[in-house]
Amino acid sequence: MSKERMPARVPLMILRQILFLFLISMAARETFAAESPPELRPGGRFAVRFLEMPPTFYALDQKKHVAAQMTICLPTNYDPARKHPLFIFLTGGNGGTGGNPEVASAITEGRDFICVSVPLFRAPESQAMTRSGMVILTAADGRYMWPFFRTMLGRLEEIVANIDPAHRVLGGFSNGAHAAAALLEASDGEVARRFSAFFFGEGGGKLQHFELLRGKPFLMLSSNAQSRPRAQEICDAAREAGALTAFVFEDVGRHAFPPSAYPAVRAWLRGPAVK
Repeated sequence: MSKERMPARVPLMILRQILFLFLISMAARETFAAESPPELRPGGRFAVRFLEMPPTFYALDQKKHVAAQMTICLPTNYDPARKHPLFIFLTGGNGGTGGNPEVASAITEGRDFICVSVPLFRAPESQAMTRSGMVILTAADGRYMWPFFRTMLGRLEEIVANIDPAHRVLGGFSNGAHAAAALLEASDGEVARRFSAFFFGEGGGKLQHFELLRGKPFLMLSSNAQSRPRAQEICDAAREAGALTAFVFEDVGRHAFPPSAYPAVRAWLRGPAVK
C-alpha cells in the first residue's frame, strides 16, 4: 500500500522544495533591493522597505500584507555639499503605508527640506478609542513604535548623510499628531533630543510631559471652531512649559488639514522652526 502512494508523494515534495527555494530567493532579492543605496539627486524620491518589522497600523486596519516602508523625498534644490533640514510628517487615521510624503512636500513646496513619510504602528494591547470607534494612539503605542522609528531614522541617516542635525522637525495631523505626542511621551526623552521642533495638527492632546518641548519651536493647528479651545489649551500648556509656541487657526468648519493652512505652516517651518 505504501509503495502505491510513493509516486504521488515524490512530485509533491519536489514542488514544495521548489516553492520554498523560490520564496527564499524572492525574499533575498527584496532585501537586497531595500538595502541598495539609491541615487541622491535633486527632487529624487525613493522608498526603503523594512521586511523584518511587524505589521503596521495600516496593514492591521486594512487586513493587508503590506511591508513597513519609509519614503524619502529630496528637495529640488538638494545639494550634497550642504546640510538640509528634515521634515517628517505623520499621516492621520491608520497612518497609511509610509509611501505618501505629498503633504510634507506640498507644505515645503518641494524645496530646502528633506521630507520623509513613515507608517504608524499600534501596540497589540492598545485599547484607546473615541466614542465613534476611532483608534487614538497613546503613550503605549508610542512605546511600541519607537524602536521601529529609531531603526528607520538610523537607516535614513545612513542613506542621506547630510541631514542637518540641528534642524529636524516632527509633525503630524490628527492621529499623526497623537503619534508624535506618544513618541515624545514614551521614548525616554530620545525623540525630544533627536528633533528640534514639533508640529501638532488637530491632535496631540494626550501629551502629559510638556517640559519635553522646553526651548523648542512648537506649532499647533486648529481647523474649526469646535476644536479651537482644546488646541489653544495644548498650545498654552506647551508655552507654560517653555516651548516657543505658535498657533494657526484656519477655520474650514471640520476636522481637516486644509491646504489653505499650508502657507502659515510653511512660514513657521522656514522661520522659527529652523532658527
